[in-house]
Amino acid sequence: MTEANPLSDLAWTRGYTDPAWIRRFTSAGRELSPTRRVWRGPGGPSDLPARSGPPETSGPGTSELDTMPLALDGNAATTLPDLFAAAQTDAFLVLHRGSVVYERYLHGTEAHTPHFNASAAKSYLGLVAAVLAHQGLLDRDALTRTYVPELAGTAFGEARIQDLLHMGTQVTYGGRPFDKSIEAQRYFAAIAPRMRPLEYHGPTTIREHLLTARATGAPGTGFRYENGNVEALAEVLRRITGLSTSALLGDILWSGIGAEEDAYYVLDGDGVEAASGGFSATARHRPARRDAALPGSGRRPAGGARGGGRHHRRRRP
Repeated sequence: MTEANPLSDLAWTRGYTDPAWIRRFTSAGRELSPTRRVWRGPGGPSDLPARSGPPETSGPGTSELDTMPLALDGNAATTLPDLFAAAQTDAFLVLHRGSVVYERYLHGTEAHTPHFNASAAKSYLGLVAAVLAHQGLLDRDALTRTYVPELAGTAFGEARIQDLLHMGTQVTYGGRPFDKSIEAQRYFAAIAPRMRPLEYHGPTTIREHLLTARATGAPGTGFRYENGNVEALAEVLRRITGLSTSALLGDILWSGIGAEEDAYYVLDGDGVEAASGGFSATARHRPARRDAALPGSGRRPAGGARGGGRHHRRRRP
C-alpha cells in the first residue's frame, strides 16, 4: 500500500469524506441500494439481559463508563463521549459476562436501526464456511476453481479455499498496482452506482470485479487483507448449497440467535450479496449473540429460536 494516493485517484474518495453522507449510506442502505433480508427465523426474540436494570441509552453522564479516562495510542486521556464525537460514532454497546452494561445511540440511530457491519461481515461468512466444512460439504484444500470454474486463471480461482479463509492471496486488479484503500473503494463502485466517479467504465458486479484479479505471488505465502477473498468464498458457498448468502446466513446463524429484527445484505447488479462488507444489523444483534447458534455451543436462546441451523446437502451440478 502506498503512503499517499496520486492525484488521479482523488475521484475515488467520492462518498468517503463526508460524515453525513457516510452515515446515510451505513444506516439507510435499504433506501439507497437493492437489498435482501436475512430472516430472523420463526421463533420469538430473546432479550439481552441488562445488569441492575435496563442499560443506559440516554446522554452522557449517566454511567460511570462515561467519565472513565481512556488513553489511546499514547495521546492525552479522553472519555467515551469525546471519543464518540471524534469518531462520529452512531451506536456503541458493551457486553460483559452476558449482560449489557452500556449502550448508546447517537445521530438519530435507534436500537432498532440496522447499521452496516463493514468488515465484521467477513467473520460471519467465515462461520458459515466453518459449518459447511464441518458438515463435509466444503473441502478447504480444494482449489476455488473446483467449485467456481469461471474463476480459473484468476488469483482467487487458483487459490485454495484455505487461502481465501486466511486472506492468503497476492492479487492485483486490472493490472493496477495494489493499493488497499483504493481497491476497497473500487470494490464498492462495482456494487453501488452512487459510489462510482464520473465516466466510470469498470466492473459493475462483484463477479466482473473478481474476474479481473491476477496473482502477483503464490497463494498461501503471505497475508493481505482483501475483499475479493471473501467474495470468492461466498460464491463457492452459494454454488455448493444452491442458496443465497442471505439464506445461508439466516439458516445457519441468524435464525438461531433470537434476534428482534431481520438483518439484510446490499446486492450488486446481478442480485448477489456484498458478502465482505454489505451486511447490516442492529448493534444488539451483532457481536452480542453470535455464539448462540453455533453447532456444539450447547446454547439455545429463549423465545423458541432454534440454534445451529440444519444439515445442508450439496447442490447437484
